[in-house]
Amino acid sequence: MAKKTVTRLALVVLVCLIGALARGADKPLTADDLRLLLIGGAAPAKVVSLIEERGISFKLTPELEKNFRSDGADDSVIQALKTAQDKPEPPKVETPAKAQPSRSTDTSPDKKIADTLNDLTRNTPGGPGPVTSSPAKPKNTKADLSDPPAGQVPKIIQEFAAKEKVFKEARNNYTYHQSNKVEEFGADNEIDGVYEQEWDILYDDNGQRIERVTYAPADTLKRLILTKEELYNFRNINPFVLTSDELQEYEVKYLGHVKVDEITAYVFSVRPKEIAKGRQYFQGVIWVDDRDLQIVKSEGKPVPEPKTKGGENLFPRFTTYREQIDGKYWFPTFTTAEDTLYFSSGSVHMKEIIRYSEYKQFKSKTRILSATPTDQPNAKPIQETPPKDKQ
Repeated sequence: MAKKTVTRLALVVLVCLIGALARGADKPLTADDLRLLLIGGAAPAKVVSLIEERGISFKLTPELEKNFRSDGADDSVIQALKTAQDKPEPPKVETPAKAQPSRSTDTSPDKKIADTLNDLTRNTPGGPGPVTSSPAKPKNTKADLSDPPAGQVPKIIQEFAAKEKVFKEARNNYTYHQSNKVEEFGADNEIDGVYEQEWDILYDDNGQRIERVTYAPADTLKRLILTKEELYNFRNINPFVLTSDELQEYEVKYLGHVKVDEITAYVFSVRPKEIAKGRQYFQGVIWVDDRDLQIVKSEGKPVPEPKTKGGENLFPRFTTYREQIDGKYWFPTFTTAEDTLYFSSGSVHMKEIIRYSEYKQFKSKTRILSATPTDQPNAKPIQETPPKDKQ
């Protein structure tokens, strides 16, 4: 997303990770809360704001500082942590005998973070969480959330990446409809402007995969401009797929085993090992169904965020949910994102919603008579090809 008062600015979003933390606004941040914020790519300004607002429940040891910096903390975050830990603790209030026990404040870097991860699996107000259409587990039985043996984790990663490759190939044989909406809010939190576009992903008479625009009203955004990078993210990063072909490009770490609605899932942090010029990557957290070994939810943001002499290109933190289609594949169906974008020239509050629907397996006998944008009758069909790396 770009900001019109400068030249090329992009969009950044607040989603359910920070939303989950906001729901517990009376509790100080734990070390696990902070690490998940950093792993998911939260903007330093947002992390600092949360630290100042909530405080922290731990002491910043050299070991923790090293881990936080490895997770993406910059000097402003570390300084905010140092300032927060020097503040006097508020007086303790005696809790009733029947009060529920509070979350552990053990700050060991190796502490399990399942409690925090469970906070993140709640549905967001803007849409559904992971669906309940997976092979049902017996009801009224306690879910087994034990961690797999350490030696088994690499095998799990390899297996779900292999299944993601099959999923990606399968999705390329489906037609579907995608709607994209970006809203910009003013000082009074009223909608100031809207970008909308919908398209069908189809096949032409020669079996070539194309994109047909079906709805594209006038863009009324006043301070934001959608960049070509953000449009690429709509198609490729938001519906994140981590196949065995791309696995070598990412660092994948096991975080925990949690319950998500009616399924149980392994949780992994994902970040690129290196940033190649002209490439976009995903950085964040993924939830992998522990039976199907397919991604059912992803939360994070595209990286890097390129800056030019003309301005900044910032990208959203987003959450994407998948649903099981045809009883086999977990396809993306809903992406949501909302945050304040912290541009150097000022902040903009925005919201983004993407829906993927009408999945239908493509049959070679199907004849598509037209594949031109309905609002541009003379336009050529858009070929769905990935952008080439810039040298």
